[in-house]
Amino acid sequence: MRASRQSGRPAGAGLPVPEDAPGPPDASGPPEPRSVADAVYAILRQRLMAGHFVPGAQLKEEHIAADLAVSRTPVRAALKRLTLDGMVVAAANRGVFVAEWTEQDIIEVFELRLLLEARATGLASQRATVEQIARLEALNDRLAAAIASTGKGRIADIQRTNSEFHHAVVIAAGSPRLRTILDNLLDLPVIIGSFYFYTDVELLRSLQHHRDIATAIAQRNRDYAEAAMRLHLQATYGLFMQRRQTRRA
Repeated sequence: MRASRQSGRPAGAGLPVPEDAPGPPDASGPPEPRSVADAVYAILRQRLMAGHFVPGAQLKEEHIAADLAVSRTPVRAALKRLTLDGMVVAAANRGVFVAEWTEQDIIEVFELRLLLEARATGLASQRATVEQIARLEALNDRLAAAIASTGKGRIADIQRTNSEFHHAVVIAAGSPRLRTILDNLLDLPVIIGSFYFYTDVELLRSLQHHRDIATAIAQRNRDYAEAAMRLHLQATYGLFMQRRQTRRA
């Protein structure tokens, strides 16, 4: 990933705090109230995932603070957390920049997910509780409703529910080590933001993949579960790269 000198300001002031705030904790908490730093982190994270910032754009503390009507202290704390998430890059003596992803970066992420997420799905087929399986099915119902909706936050709902499903599969695997690794791979903005370019047919196909994964886990069929996840990720990768090439043309 690279950082550039291109500057930019956050797009759109006053976004509401996402329902899934605050995200993972940071040991080096800011001196201001924790909820303020959490809110700033959640808003910036949502904007990054939604593609509101150009890759390589500089995120200036003073601009963000003015935009969100907060001091620079919680903004600084939020940017540190986003750096740990890999969503932004801190360049010494230059500032913080939106991470830029090369084609090799993207290939590497999908290759790792194919290996690790397929394994997690296989483990989930052996270890998932009845409650965890029910949650997967409920999330698929929520995803179907989000796809069918016409509301303003439709894509954000699809993004969030898709993410929750993949995280729920990893949790059901019962492997803290896999969960730690995959938590850093599942919510990368360069991939999540691609939902804005999915057609309804493609979204419904992705939903069917999710249903197949949940069914395989419920049936305790490890081979089927791993194959279903691999198919889903391979299809996602193919579609993502196709859209990436189209946007470049």
